[in-house]
Amino acid sequence: MTRLLSAVAVSLAVAAGGSSAALAQQPAGAAIEEVVVTGSRIVRDGYDSPTPTTVVGSEQIQSQAAPNLIDYLTNLPSFAGNYTPQSSSQNVSSGAAGTASVNLRNLGTNRTLVLLDGQRSVPSTITGLVDVNTIPQQLIERVEVVTGGASAAYGSDAVSGVVNFILDKDYVGFKSELSGGITSYGDNGNFSIAMTAGTEFANGRGHLIVSGQEKRQHGVITGDRPWNLQGWQIINNPDYTDTNGQPRRLLLSEIAPSNATPGGLIVDGPLRGVAFGEGGTPYQFQFGPLISGSAMQGGDWEDSSLHLVGQSIEPRIGSRNLFARASFALTDAAEIYFQSNWYKNSNYSHAYPNDGYFGGLMIQADNPFIPASVAAQIATLGITEFEMGHSLRDMGTVSIDTGRVVTRNVLGITGDFDAFGSSWGWDAYYQYGVSEGSESAYNSSNLVAVDEAMDSVIDPDTGAIVCRSSLTDPGNGCVPYNPFGIGVNTSAALDYVVGDVSHRDQKFVQESAGVAVQGAPFTNWAGDVSFATGLEYRKEKSSGASTELDLQRVFFAGNYRPTFGEYDVTELFMETIVPLAVDRSWARALDLNAAVRFTDYSTSGSVETWKAGLTYMPIDSLTLRTTVSRDIRAPNLSDLFNAGLSVNQNVIDNATGNSVTTENITGGNTALRPEIADSFGIGLVFQPEFLQGFSASADYWEIDVSDAINTVSAQNIVDLCFQGNTDFCAAINNGSPLRETTGSDRNTIRIQPFNLAQQLASGVDLEASYALPAQVFGGDIGMRFLATHFIENYRDDTLTQPTDTVGENRGSGPPDWRWNASLNFSRETFSATLNARGVSDGVFSNTQIECVSGCPVSTIANPTINVNHLSGATYLDLSLSKTTYAGSDNGIEVQWFLNVKNLANKDPVLAVGGPGGIPYDTVSTNAANYDTQGRVFRAGVRVSL
Repeated sequence: MTRLLSAVAVSLAVAAGGSSAALAQQPAGAAIEEVVVTGSRIVRDGYDSPTPTTVVGSEQIQSQAAPNLIDYLTNLPSFAGNYTPQSSSQNVSSGAAGTASVNLRNLGTNRTLVLLDGQRSVPSTITGLVDVNTIPQQLIERVEVVTGGASAAYGSDAVSGVVNFILDKDYVGFKSELSGGITSYGDNGNFSIAMTAGTEFANGRGHLIVSGQEKRQHGVITGDRPWNLQGWQIINNPDYTDTNGQPRRLLLSEIAPSNATPGGLIVDGPLRGVAFGEGGTPYQFQFGPLISGSAMQGGDWEDSSLHLVGQSIEPRIGSRNLFARASFALTDAAEIYFQSNWYKNSNYSHAYPNDGYFGGLMIQADNPFIPASVAAQIATLGITEFEMGHSLRDMGTVSIDTGRVVTRNVLGITGDFDAFGSSWGWDAYYQYGVSEGSESAYNSSNLVAVDEAMDSVIDPDTGAIVCRSSLTDPGNGCVPYNPFGIGVNTSAALDYVVGDVSHRDQKFVQESAGVAVQGAPFTNWAGDVSFATGLEYRKEKSSGASTELDLQRVFFAGNYRPTFGEYDVTELFMETIVPLAVDRSWARALDLNAAVRFTDYSTSGSVETWKAGLTYMPIDSLTLRTTVSRDIRAPNLSDLFNAGLSVNQNVIDNATGNSVTTENITGGNTALRPEIADSFGIGLVFQPEFLQGFSASADYWEIDVSDAINTVSAQNIVDLCFQGNTDFCAAINNGSPLRETTGSDRNTIRIQPFNLAQQLASGVDLEASYALPAQVFGGDIGMRFLATHFIENYRDDTLTQPTDTVGENRGSGPPDWRWNASLNFSRETFSATLNARGVSDGVFSNTQIECVSGCPVSTIANPTINVNHLSGATYLDLSLSKTTYAGSDNGIEVQWFLNVKNLANKDPVLAVGGPGGIPYDTVSTNAANYDTQGRVFRAGVRVSL
């Protein structure tokens, strides 16, 4: 809302923790430009924020030429677990597929507040996720990452910090960019075109900016990468006993279903092992030597795997972004502005294979689709029915097609006045934002239709093949489905079982308004005492519609339900900066920063947040800083009003070791309270006079979230029920334990959020930069290093065993270390940057015990496994640019650039899932930590005048 208007020299901005980005780009001997660093509502020249702030300039974003803004932000070490289009591609039922949202400290995307010029941005989903690709990328002047609790200054959701996108609102001129890229595998071709123009009018009293961008990415729709085709999976060891010293779980390659193939497999009786391939040709399936529940290793594992029908490595994306801003100076002391942003995107990707029968498909002997040779054997053996497994290759892959249109309109006025003998600034604004989402799941089987279509007979009157159900109900429209083989079904049969589309339209409206004033009402012994205060109001509501079949929950995936609900919040904040000492023998400067916010929610009542911080400069080259704060995250529309999503998932039945498909029905809870977070940070900034151009900072941070809103996973519910916890058994099948199922029959698990968890995250941020004071090889050299060491990411939901996920490189936990280092060389019109980024070694799970022999007794809380280690990774990126000039006066600047990401074409570390799930169901790595595309080339040209 209130812009920080003070200009801080680059060297002082480093002391605020964020200027090394700008400094590293400065040629030696060049005049140091001033930058603006926020983190406070207060205007204060030369003030160094006690809260560390990392600043990323537009030059750095451009140097990487990332097709999506989230791709660049993910490289910053303080982010962990960002929501990217790739990582969200399996979120069919949640409606979040295709979004790009930031996650500071790995505490969750909904605990990171995203701002645009200090104002809230419009969420793209019911869970409150702000898609950062809605930001006009070509107009970004810088990105400020405030890594610390900031709820008192900026409002709810700033538990782990704030990401503030600052636009260049004073731009004058014209610039454009055209770029494209492709991987070394020849796929995921993409292009981007952007144009921006800015001009003054009315003799400089008015200013107009227009910016637009269009992007297309073809994606990597299949999982066709050599590293993704090896069948790695964690399974339960079938030979394990409590006394033989073997591990309970095994990480192995060549794992696939033992009880299903893409064209069908007979799994019981004398014909067990008869499978059906292309065109329905029978063949003898070779079972692997190791069989564990519904999984096996070896044998015809490639035949039974769901090869290339699982999750996309990269989605297909298209987007358009239009932005316009007009401002006009009403007087010398007041300016009015109107700002409008329109964003439209579409995302398409494969999610996972259709709902198959891993055993359990009962076929009657009179089914006319049975190949003749097998039918003869059935008759000879006197078989009346048999059981099959089938992964339904003919039905295709469940695919997600989402589209969103996000609009944001802001009308505001800013100005200044004199009072109390000093100058004051003020601003007021009204924002109206709308996000309209369209979500579709294609090829999601209609479970009722599948059951009917699988049971076929000969109509005794016509001799035609019909569904058995059509004999008693001739008008039911059922089209028989042939389960014997691949490529054997008609388009009519496929249309009957997967022709219906699971679909939802969801609309979110956010209205907000605010007024703020700030200034320096008086002076004490050390300088001006600054003060800011403001009042804000916000209202959010959701509505929507879905199909009748979705409401009946007949689909394997999707089953969308619209959410209806609304809440409003009123907030009053105050902030002050009090200088306590200046130019003393014991202190060059000592300042106190304090803030408080009173918040009233229509759903959960009133809550207070606050912050107190100190910055102390004992000598010119050293700054010490510390903060404590109380922050909150209020429950969002999904937490409160979710109408009940239906998600199908495989869990492990502890009683049998088999993988069981469950229907997980999630819903909201209107009794939720805001989460409360207590944060602490302490650090130092070192800028030695004897080494000009060098700056370094180190900050320890700790965030303790109580009453955290959390849900227990379906597998945890199953595990706890098996251990005898009846409360969790009540969530399964309305009080019954897991049971064996057939056909579309499945177990149901109810999942609901509660204020039941504590989360504690802590770590250390390191940052250093060095701009060589003298030229080397005729050019300037700048270096920068950023690293975050996660010490703990601990969660205790009071129901399951407390866990610390730091170092769990497979799942949602952050690595021990995330780091990024760059070396830049610039000479006149040429620039080259070599960037290294990486994560440290980790494990699959901190609760697992690695052993090969002599293992202790495995428990649900601490299972034993043969391999628990995951390697770290280092990736190299190269950026080159060359600037030329055109026009009679060389007034047209043309910059040609080439970027190579993952220069060594390094494969990702295989971080696979299990037990449960199926190889090729998900990409066999963790895209949050490891590159999935391989080497990526991107080239383009920028023109400005």
